[in-house]
Amino acid sequence: YQRRVRGLIGPDERLRGCIGTFSSLSLHKAIKEYAITSAMHDSRFNPVSKSEISQLKVNVSLLVGFEDGENYLDWEVGTHGIKIEFSMGGSTRTATYLPEVAGERDWSRETTVFNLLRKAGFNGPITQDVLDSIKLIRYRSEKVSMTYEKYVEQNDNAARLVNGNH
Repeated sequence: YQRRVRGLIGPDERLRGCIGTFSSLSLHKAIKEYAITSAMHDSRFNPVSKSEISQLKVNVSLLVGFEDGENYLDWEVGTHGIKIEFSMGGSTRTATYLPEVAGERDWSRETTVFNLLRKAGFNGPITQDVLDSIKLIRYRSEKVSMTYEKYVEQNDNAARLVNGNH
């Protein structure tokens, strides 16, 4: 499975980091590695501070059902995440949004693709030729979420079981 780790904070669940991989790693290793990377090294945000930890909610999305799209609009908001690939200056650029992103922002399919182009570093005019050059891959995700409070509670319960304190 490919996976993404997304950190949210506060009652309005503001994004604090979202990093993942499309490569094959063991689930345990990927969650550990990308939870830390998402919290500390997402270049869009300052590292998560100690005072923010108790407010964190972490989402882990397992990405499944990958399919090639016929064109840049061959996907559904709220159902599919998308990954786009295109050439720019002799190199291949990619960017992705999880299935929930477009719906949370009330974006159309077109607006989502335009934002992905910008996310991938494309700064030129978005023409029909640019759009037609996009290779789109759509996918779904299976998401699991946990608050820091719930994490602490489960670890305390696990420690009591291991130590024989039922």
